Amino acid sequence: MTKNETATSVEEFLVWRSNLFQGLKARKETIIELLDALSSNQQAHSVVELSLNPLFRRDYNSLYRGIQEFLPTQTDPNYEQRIETLFSAVSRTIPPTSKHYNLFGIDTTPCPRRFAETLADKTFIHYPNPIKGNKPINIGHCYSVVCALPDQIDTEKVPWAVPLSGERVPSKHKGVNQGNQQLKKIWQSSLFSDKLSALVADNDYSQKDFIGEQVKHEDVVTITRVRSDRVFYRQFIRDPNQAKTSGHPRWYGDKFDLKDDQTWTEPDEVHHVPFTTKKGRQLTVTISG
Repeated sequence: MTKNETATSVEEFLVWRSNLFQGLKARKETIIELLDALSSNQQAHSVVELSLNPLFRRDYNSLYRGIQEFLPTQTDPNYEQRIETLFSAVSRTIPPTSKHYNLFGIDTTPCPRRFAETLADKTFIHYPNPIKGNKPINIGHCYSVVCALPDQIDTEKVPWAVPLSGERVPSKHKGVNQGNQQLKKIWQSSLFSDKLSALVADNDYSQKDFIGEQVKHEDVVTITRVRSDRVFYRQFIRDPNQAKTSGHPRWYGDKFDLKDDQTWTEPDEVHHVPFTTKKGRQLTVTISG
C-alpha cells in the first residue's frame, strides 16, 4: 500500500469512527475502547476477558454498563438522528457495488444458552443436532439479523456480509415480525434510497405476515424460497359470457401445486443460467416464470 493509499484509508477510518461516536447515546468512550479491544483480540474467550486488553483502560463494570446503555432508545429526542448516524457509519464499510441495486439478506440465528439459569426470556429454539434421531432443538435466544450483501471481494472472490441490524426475537414474537420492524428502519433510511433494494430470504419469510409488509415499499423487491409442498391458487377471473349464479363468486382460481406438475401451465418466461461449482462441475439452472 502506498503512502497516499494509507493516508486515504486512515482518513476514511477517522470519519467512520467519528460517525460511530456521534451515533452512540451514552458510554461513548467505553464502547470505542471496547471495539478497539475486540479488534485487537487474540485470546479472549468471553466478553469480560476483553476488559483485560491493554486498549480497554476501564474495569469490567464499565464494560457491561457500556453494552447495556450505548444504544439510543425511542424516548431519546434525537433517536432518529442517532440511528441515521449509526447507519451512516455502517454504510461506510459496504464496498461500492457495480449493480444497479443494493442487495440485502435476512435470517434468524439461534444462540443456545441452556446452562444460563438466570437468563430471562429463554425459550425453545431450532438448533441442528448432528446426532441422527435427536430433535433439532435447544434452549436459549434467537436473533434476527439483517445484512448488506456486497459484491464478491476482488481478492480470492470470497463473498461476505456486512451486518446492519441485529435484534433478539422475544419468545412471544416471531422472527418475521421482528424482521419487519428492522427492515422498516432500514428502508426509511436515506442511505439506501438512491437505488432499488433487493432482499433475499429463506422459506420462513415466504408467509403473508412478511411478504404483505414488504410489498408496501415501492423500491424493494423481496425474493424468498418456498417449501416444495406449497400450494398456490391463481386469481379467479370470471368469464363475462358466463351467467351469474346465486351465492358468492369463487374466491380462488385454479390450483398451482409445486409438487404436481400437472397443475402447472406454460410459463411466460424461461431462462437458462449456466454456472460452475467450486469443484468445477458444469450445471445449468432453468428458471421458469
